Amino acid sequence: MANSIEDLKALANTKLGFARSNRFLVTLPSIGAGGGLLGGIVGIVSQAAGTGTGGGASPREINILCSNATMPAKQILTNDRRIGMEYQKMAYGYAVDDINMTFYLMNDYGIKDYFDSWRQTVINENDMSSNYKNDYAKKVTIHQLRQPLAGFSKQVGPIRFNAGIGGGTVYSVDLIKAFPIATSAVELTNDLDGLVQLTVTFAYTNWERSGSTQGFINMDIDTPLGGIDIL
Repeated sequence: MANSIEDLKALANTKLGFARSNRFLVTLPSIGAGGGLLGGIVGIVSQAAGTGTGGGASPREINILCSNATMPAKQILTNDRRIGMEYQKMAYGYAVDDINMTFYLMNDYGIKDYFDSWRQTVINENDMSSNYKNDYAKKVTIHQLRQPLAGFSKQVGPIRFNAGIGGGTVYSVDLIKAFPIATSAVELTNDLDGLVQLTVTFAYTNWERSGSTQGFINMDIDTPLGGIDIL
């Protein structure tokens, strides 16, 4: 018996709708805080406060300006082995592919500065020496978010209060020991409405399901000086 459109609608209602490709969030690390315990503390504080990741871009700005991201894939590697009269595929490992993220650039080029700074922690371009991988390979998290069931926004003078209920994380992954291996050329044209974008390619050793989540209830405040996440 063929499934009807009503069956599909009923299933969508029980699953809180379809996953939307534009409902995502990325979390990138602080750059330039240094290594060790002190560097870790500085990175955690700056991420929580939203004051910066180093290189001229805050975590909130990075999330807002990321226009495209890719959930990573994983391939099981196999070889053919003869068992009796048959050849069977036998697993011997796995492989992951590099992923891309694309960001809009603002007039301060903060995103470009951020990735330039990260690249400098990988390779010192003055003497072409490479640093220890633990110093530049970081965790990057990608969240797939639910579509909020309800939203609220209120403007009070120069401040806007925003709230969403029923959102939160559906699925999150951590890229382990990730770092940028390529930044795209910045294309400039005479198009009056053209927006400048930067595509960044990340390498990483593996990925795993993340324990990081975004809350079912989200609240934030937009001010002339920037945004503040409350929940």
